[in-house]
Amino acid sequence: FDGSSVRILEKRIPAEPQEVIVTFLGSRDVDLQNGLHALAEKGGSFDFLDDEEEIYSEKDLKSVY
Repeated sequence: FDGSSVRILEKRIPAEPQEVIVTFLGSRDVDLQNGLHALAEKGGSFDFLDDEEEIYSEKDLKSVY
């Protein structure tokens, strides 16, 4: 979708007319990242880090992106 029209990426020729559903998913990277963060937070997989001492700081970074 380029803002005004939908472009089909694969050529499919069905034997008979078919209904098509178009879904706008938004930004996939942001949605996926938020979903993974929520899953990790809810699951408690990283709770053991709450009691760990912070041993690195921004001074330890070699490059900042």
